[in-house]
Amino acid sequence: MTYDRKNLSDEILMTLYERMLLPRLIEEKMLILLRQGKISKWFSGIGQEAISVGVASVLTSEEYILPM
Repeated sequence: MTYDRKNLSDEILMTLYERMLLPRLIEEKMLILLRQGKISKWFSGIGQEAISVGVASVLTSEEYILPM
């Protein structure tokens, strides 16, 4: 499969991928804990990792994000 990289280097693409991987692993672990009854509620964000990583990657040092 080919796609338009928009002039993104391999290094940038790997960094973005690595930043998406950790939240996915945490999500999967939390779902396991939920199924085991070790936690009572978990609202999964699986499939939405790219949104949070993309937004957080372009924040400046003066900007911040607060939870709802």
